[in-house]
Order: sequence, then C-alpha cells, then structure tokens
Amino acid sequence: MKKLVFCIAIMATVCLASCADGKKTQADADNTADSTAAMSKTDSANVGAGSVAEMGEDGEATEQDDPTNAEEWDVSVRTIDLDSDPRYEVIIRDSKGKTLTFGERTGFDYPRDMLETFGNVWQTDVNFDGHTDVMICLGQEPVSDQTFVRYDAWVFDPDDNKFYCQGSFRDICNPEVDREGRRILSHYIARDGVTRVYSAHYWQKDGNIAQEGETWTLSPNK
Repeated sequence: MKKLVFCIAIMATVCLASCADGKKTQADADNTADSTAAMSKTDSANVGAGSVAEMGEDGEATEQDDPTNAEEWDVSVRTIDLDSDPRYEVIIRDSKGKTLTFGERTGFDYPRDMLETFGNVWQTDVNFDGHTDVMICLGQEPVSDQTFVRYDAWVFDPDDNKFYCQGSFRDICNPEVDREGRRILSHYIARDGVTRVYSAHYWQKDGNIAQEGETWTLSPNK
C-alpha cells in the first residue's frame, strides 16, 4: 500500500512539473511572439526612413545633400481659353493639403500648337534661398528659326508661408538655373544656327531679377 501511495505521489509530482514546464514554455512562446510582433511593427515604421541626409564622400551629412530639406509642393494648374486669351489658374498646397496660394496669370498669345507645354510645372529653388519654388511654363514663342521657352516663377516666402509671382522672370528666354553661380542663365541661338548667346540674371535685394554684365557666346565649333 505504501508503495502504491509513493508511486502515485511521484506520478503527481512529475505531472505537475510537466504542466508547469508546459505553461512556462507557452508563456515564453507568447512573449517571443509579442516581442517579434512589436519588433515587426517598429521595423515597419522605420522602413524607408533611413538617414535624413545623403552622405558625402567623406561620410559627413551635408544640408545641401539632404533630400528632406527641400519642400515638395502639391501644385495644380488649370489652363483657360488657349485659343484666344491664354491664361492659367494655379493652386499651391503644402504636404498637409493646406492651400498656401491661389493665383491667376495671363499667358502669351502664342500659336495654338506652341501652347502644348503651357501649364507644365517645374519645382526648384529658383532664387537660391534654400526653399523650393514653382515655375510654370508659358509655352513656346516662335522666333525666326527657333523657339523661346518662358516661365512664370512663383517664389516661396517663408515668412508669409505664401508664394508670390515674380513678374519680370517671364522676360528671360530659355531660363537655366545655375546653382553654382547663383544666377539664372538665358540663351538663344545666333544666326549661324549653332552658337549660343548667353546672358546672366541675378536676384536683387528687393526681390527683382535683372541682367548683369555682357552677353557671351558658346560655339560647338571652337
């Protein structure tokens, strides 16, 4: 009888120990699963975040190379009456959908087939102040055997958090943004059909833009 009781006691002890181990194993598994799920959520939240700046050759992050440093605006352009009185309406919103600027500007009375690019948008820092501006194409002006492309420049004012159209910018034909020289280059083709005639335009303190210096030429034959 004593042997039977002793055997039952041993079996009960083993059973309890097994159950305890089973519960511990399941608890560990649950904790591992929870930990893995939490880690997965953290990883998914950070996917694509990466570094806030591109690295230079020396491994140091520079503000100039930081792709998150420049704004990207939501720009909507509606062109109106291209056949007789070309003009456009522009709405510029920030990344949260807030409307910063609504404006309307007249275009040029170019031939209808020269207005295919009218309303096209180009975003860049056009006045070199570190903020992204908006350029809107006004179409192509036929001049002799070439065409001039002109743009309106909507310049961002961080103090007012709005955009203002810089009126004289559209006078620059075929504008090119020269970041290194902090200037806007303009060019046209000379009568020989290959030589480019350049001029440089600089932003003034009053916010206007004006040509400075003489024109110069660049010929592929020299």
